[in-house]
Formats: sequence, C-alpha cells, structure tokens
Amino acid sequence: MAAVEQQQQQLTASPFTPPSSPLSPPPSSPATVRSPSPSVFDVFPFVCEDPPIRALSGSQYYLIHEAYHSSPLPNDILFPWLHGVDGSNPAQNSFFGIQESPVPLHRGVTVVQAEEQTSKSLLVGSVYPSDIFNPPIPNGDDNCHERRSFLKMNDGEGINLRNFKIQVSKYVTLSDIVVYGENGLNDTVLEIAKQAAWAQHALREENPNGIDYEVFVILDPFSFFEKEFPELVAIDAQGIIRNKVNFLEQEREEMRILTAASECSHNVWLGNTHDVPVSSDMDPADSAISLIDDNPHQFSICIESHDLADMLDKSALKVFSDQLANVPTCRPTPMDDIIHIDCISSGVGCNNAAAFDSIATKLIDLCEFISTQANKFDRKVLIHCADGYTETSLLTLTYLMYNENLRLPQAYLRLQKTRSFFVYPNDVTTLLTIEKRMWERKKIEQQKLSSPSPSSPSTSSSSSSPSSSSPSSTSSLSSQPEIENYEKFPWFFSPFFEGSFPSRILPFLYLGNLNHACNADMLKALGITHVLSVGEDSKLDKKEFVVHYLDNLYDDGIDSLWNHLDTCVNFIENARQSNGSILIHCRVGVSRSATITIAYIMRHLGRSLVSSYLYVRARRLNVIIQPNLKFMYELLQYEQKLTGRMNINWAWLAKEIHALNMCYVGA
Repeated sequence: MAAVEQQQQQLTASPFTPPSSPLSPPPSSPATVRSPSPSVFDVFPFVCEDPPIRALSGSQYYLIHEAYHSSPLPNDILFPWLHGVDGSNPAQNSFFGIQESPVPLHRGVTVVQAEEQTSKSLLVGSVYPSDIFNPPIPNGDDNCHERRSFLKMNDGEGINLRNFKIQVSKYVTLSDIVVYGENGLNDTVLEIAKQAAWAQHALREENPNGIDYEVFVILDPFSFFEKEFPELVAIDAQGIIRNKVNFLEQEREEMRILTAASECSHNVWLGNTHDVPVSSDMDPADSAISLIDDNPHQFSICIESHDLADMLDKSALKVFSDQLANVPTCRPTPMDDIIHIDCISSGVGCNNAAAFDSIATKLIDLCEFISTQANKFDRKVLIHCADGYTETSLLTLTYLMYNENLRLPQAYLRLQKTRSFFVYPNDVTTLLTIEKRMWERKKIEQQKLSSPSPSSPSTSSSSSSPSSSSPSSTSSLSSQPEIENYEKFPWFFSPFFEGSFPSRILPFLYLGNLNHACNADMLKALGITHVLSVGEDSKLDKKEFVVHYLDNLYDDGIDSLWNHLDTCVNFIENARQSNGSILIHCRVGVSRSATITIAYIMRHLGRSLVSSYLYVRARRLNVIIQPNLKFMYELLQYEQKLTGRMNINWAWLAKEIHALNMCYVGA
C-alpha cells in the first residue's frame, strides 16, 4: 500500500495539462469508430506498466465524460451484436440475415466503482466489478485471485430483442475502462484496474483485429467530484442520491400522479391508496394504505377494491349507515369516524350462478349505499385500489350505471372524461350481466313506486340518485336494453373491443394496439381524429380520419425508426395544433408505437429520455411498454439530437431498465 501511495503522490505532482478527450472522434468524422492513435494516450502517465494502467485526474475524467456524452453515437455498427449475436448460431444468423457478426469497431467508456459492496460514493453512469467480470476464483492466497475475464453473455440459446441484462457486459468489451474508489487510488482500485487490463488483453488475443482499449484509474478521491463537479455525483459519500433516477420509485410516482383522487360523480372520488387517510386504530404497517397527515378531500367513506374482499350484505351496510347518522355532516370528518369498506375487484372468481347472484346483489346494494351517502347526506366517498385504475373499475362503472342511470357503454365514456381506467376483458361480461340485473331491479322498484298499494319506506334509486335526463333514464326502463345497446354503441360490441380504451398518455394522445385502431366507432366516440399506424395497417377510411401509415416496419431488432422519428413527431404535433386527438398504434402497443410516443414526449414536454420513458410506461395502463434494444438505442440518439448530449449512457440505461423489469416479471 505504501508503494501505491508513493506512486500516487508522484503522479499528482506531475504538472501535465489535461488534454481534450482522446475518447471522442474528431469533429468532422462520423462517430462510427472512436479510435485515436496510441500516441494520444502518452500524456496519461502509467501507474502500472504490466498490465498497462494509466492515471487520470478528476478534471481529466470530467473532460472525458463530457466529450463522450456529447459525441454522436454510431448509427449502424452495434446491432445485431448488442442483441447477443456472435455469428455462431445459424438460427440467429438466418433471422438477422447475416453470415457473421464481427465485434464492432467502436470505442466507448465504462466507469467502474471498485468498491463492490458500497452504496455510496457513486459517479454517474458507474457499474460494479460484478457487472463486468466473472466471479473471482481463489487460488489459495486470500489476497490474490486468478485473472478474471469479462462476463460472456451472448444469447446463444435463441433470439431475444430485449436482452437488457447483457448490455453492460457486452458494452464493456468495446470500452476504455475508468476505475475509481472513494479514497482515490488504493490497492482495491489498482486490483480491479489490473483485472480489467488482463481481461482486455485476453480479448485482444481472441480478436487481434480489434481496437486496443485502455484502462485508467482516477487519482483524486470522491470528495473532489463532490466539490468540483457535483453534477457527476450519482450518490454522495453519505449515501444520499444526487443525480441518479430510481426507475421504480419514479415510475410509481408517475402512476401516483396519474391516479391521484379525482371526482367521477357527485361526491364520489376515484383514487389510489396514497389518497386514503388512516384512522388512529389502524396500523399502517399492517395495511396497504399509506399514512398521511390529514384528509384534504374530507372523505367520510373509503372503499378499497381488491381480490380478497369480503362483500358486505345490506344488513352490514345498514350498521354503517346508522353509525354515520351519528356523525355530523359538517366537515371535517373526524379521522376515527371514517368508514372503511372492502369491495371485490373482479367477478371472474364467481364460477357458479348462486355465487354471482350474491355478489351482484351485494354490489348493487353497495352502490345504493354510496349514492345515499353522497347525494342525500352530502358525504364524500373514495373508491380506491393499489394502482388507482384497475381494481376499482368494476365498482366504479357499476356505480355510474346505478347512480346516473347509464348504460354500460355510457358509463365507460362518462368515466373516461374524468380519468383513465382499465377493465379486464373477462369482466366485460360480468359488467353486462350486472347491468341487466340492475335494470331489472330498478324496473321492479319503479313498479312498486307507481303501485297504489302502500309500501314501507325504503331508499330507492329515485330518492338516492340525481334526476337523470339521459336516454337511459327510468322512463325508458321498459325498453329492450340489449337492442338499444347494440344500436347506439356498436363500438362496445365490436369484435375489436377488448374491454378497455387505448391508454391516454396526454389529453390529446392515445397509445394502443391494432384492435383499438380497427374500431373506428370507438375512435369517433373518443374524439380521435388522427391515427399513426406503425407497421400495422388499420384499414381506416381516409375520409373519416387523417392517417399516417409506416409500412414495412417490423419489431424485429433489424428495422430502424431513426429516419421516421421527426416525421412522426411532426404528424403528432400537427394533430395537436389542429385541436385534434391522435391514436398511435402498432400491433400490441409496446414497442414501435411506444418508441414514437416516447420521442414525442421528449420533444413536446422537453423531458429527458429516462423521464419520458417512465412517463409513458406509467400511463400505458396494465401493459409494460418495452421498445426493443435497437429502438431504445435510437431514442438515446434522439436525446443527443434534441439536447446535444445524452443524459445517461447506454450501459447504465440498459441496466436500470432490466432491474425495473425484474420488479414485475422476476429474475
């Protein structure tokens, strides 16, 4: 260690001037190969000659970082190699139409934090040794390990166009490597740098025609960056996040903003569990509900929709009605007097007629209870679930049908005006059956009300619901609802309707699939005037819609969207400026169309790629968007085009996307 410290002192005392970055191409050259001559590196002294490792000051690294992030990324040389294709698998070669897949001549930069176990002192874009090396193999000496090679993670088993997991280990083999630690150059930093140099040497023996990459160590301690270049600090020395986006937390925050409580009918609100005030006798540790300090919307009743709910019958609801009768209707409602009720989130589990009859009756009874409390007693009701848009849909649509005397398609459109929501396809049949039962029940109640014989006082829909002027009001209860629905709402009964609308990303921009695009009546009902079809022909009438169709564009990891991005973004912008609304779609709505949507958000809202990706991802309800690797890479290029630099490097972007996906699909 003493020798390392002496060497560091000598190097830091060397009065050489930081050169411009040797890792970026000349301004006039295309960014296909970042390959300076060996003499360019002579200004960086060696800290070790066998294996060769050079020294960087913190200021020199800053110049390299800035030059790398602002230099244009290469266009056509990294794929299909980054897909994990090495030319040895005939099936892969046939799919991509290649005979071989040589290692690209590209010079990147990979930054390694040598201290594997630390969760602090992290520079922007850094990876750890375990991200790039095979595990160490002890050779009998606890302080010495065999030379570690780079991870080899080619996808030899098949074709994976979204293999974000292997990107760090792939890209490091095309990179100069910069190693650093919290305290500057020490034994740990030097050891990791040696392992990197040895691994590079092994690759050169395998591919003698490749680029000779370099390994650097940063002499300055991490505190230098905190003081001089704080914008390069991802996590500071105290473990506080500074310039690092937590993808999962940011996605959840975007979803929370999207699904924050909003009023969907008089005094009835829809939201997520973050909107729920918790009474003092509830333990937040045992509840999915988030503890908040107040009750800003003054909810008196909170109804949580979830899979395991035990539905209350009419007698149990009456107990709550009696309890609320003792609570003054003046606000604010005392926290301990807030009523909490559970409700089912789906009717799929009702696998026999008797069970369904019971659930349907209890669901309609609950709607009657909500309507009475909201309209007669002027109390606010929150219907909520974990994500704020899926599990609440069954109850909310049933309530809108009940309270506002709407047919199911009308309830869909009524709720869509207020907020986005998602309905599972299987629950459409459930809702249609509930609709039929509800109108039968209302018809019986209407007959009782019009009967001259005396009847006992009861709360009916006419007293609990506001007077309706809709075509489906109580005056039309004797009509044939099935025929009326089919005639008035053909979009709802179209074979293309899957139970939910396309995802509303912006007030005028929808992202969806091919079935959404083929349902012309639904597009009209939503006020959609423009359609951008990405690789899939919706065959819409061009006299009814303004259509831009990108033909022969596949989600195959081969086709590129790069030359289409500006044209598509301009088409979307023209739709907005003409006060229209637009649907962007491909076949599934997760890759091609999602890529273009992200690009538009980047330009329209001025957001970074990461922010735009998470923004769209959170709003593509119940569907995980996943542009293929090449499309994500082109979005990174698009960020450079819009802002002059990329705000995140490719390896770190891929690593974070993979980690986010694993939160949902498992390892």
